Amino acid sequence: MHKLVYIVICFIFLACSSKKEEPLNIIVIKAELLLKNKKYNAGDSIIIPFKINNQSAEVKLHIKNAFGTLLLNPEIKNEKIIFSLPTNFSRKSGFCHWKLLEKGQTILKGKIEISPNVEKGTNMETYFGPRSITAGYKDYSMLVISPTDIFDNTVIKGTEVIIKSQFQKLINEYKVETTDLMAWYNVRSTTKAGRILVTSECNERTSKELTTIVFPSNSTNFKIKAFQDHDYADGNQILKLKSDIIKDEFGNIVSDGTLVTFIIENDKKFRLYTVGTTISGVVEARTLHPSEAANWNVQAFITGASESNVIDVDFRTAITDFQIYFSKHNRNIDIGPIESFMKQLVPDGILVQLDIYTENGEFIETKKTTTKEGVSSIFLSPEYLDDGTYRLVIKAAGITKEFTKQINGT
Repeated sequence: MHKLVYIVICFIFLACSSKKEEPLNIIVIKAELLLKNKKYNAGDSIIIPFKINNQSAEVKLHIKNAFGTLLLNPEIKNEKIIFSLPTNFSRKSGFCHWKLLEKGQTILKGKIEISPNVEKGTNMETYFGPRSITAGYKDYSMLVISPTDIFDNTVIKGTEVIIKSQFQKLINEYKVETTDLMAWYNVRSTTKAGRILVTSECNERTSKELTTIVFPSNSTNFKIKAFQDHDYADGNQILKLKSDIIKDEFGNIVSDGTLVTFIIENDKKFRLYTVGTTISGVVEARTLHPSEAANWNVQAFITGASESNVIDVDFRTAITDFQIYFSKHNRNIDIGPIESFMKQLVPDGILVQLDIYTENGEFIETKKTTTKEGVSSIFLSPEYLDDGTYRLVIKAAGITKEFTKQINGT
């Protein structure tokens, strides 16, 4: 019974819905591109016209280039639909792709080509570096040129660029072509130190002047000499060390300020050093005479580049003897006055050293002082040195004196 009722209701609904659906009206848009010229120069006024069979249709133009994408609304003129490219799109060189759309559907598509506008002028962007190179056959500076039109579009591939370089009295000219948006040239170093000037030209437009400096190459070995007013080891006079003119392998004088280190080795195999910097290729360095007789071997070095000859400098004794006085139960020791080679007092700062040993020769300690107005004093405080018998060794100006003293009290 229930099934029968269900079947009757279904027939009733089918009878009520006997009305047929009407088909949708599909409007077919036909469009024709009226553009004859598909090549333009950057900055031109670009208009893309179409002829369509239904001017009331909602059509738009989608454009895309290196600048970006944009959807344009049409203008209707003389039964034509016209789209005008904005200036920021018309000034960008390259391909500009377009699509004519009607309610999101593509009706037509194509592209136009925009070339750089070099007729209105060329801008020159130039880069040059490094701005300092080394004399010789290996080093170079690179000149990079990026010519563009007035809208900053790079010129077409293969555009000729003229490069000129000047060094001393010689001017060279080279021709290169742009590729990958630019042109470049390696300006080789010369064997002579100096300044290289470069400039470039493209489409009768010249760039600014750029410079690289050719510095001397690594120095070659050189010679040094020693100059002294006397050869006494007085610890006061100055020894002057001087080189000849230091040059590189191409004969260029080394740059001012080149650091030169003088290594001094004495006959006791101790080393000291002094430094100087070059001026006009010559270096001078100074050091004090030793305070005792010595033989010095002196050699100069430019780190990582060159070295000088080895010279010998001899110093003879300026101080032959001095007196030592003990007082205050031998705890106070006065040394001097110490006199130099003309009986004059030695300069302040002469080192005086006292080595203290037990009576059995066991080392206790060393005390050091320096001269002032030719004399010096050492006090052996009872707080640090007990009463007893000690062996005292005093050294000054290469002279050694030894005493065995009984120290008692204060």
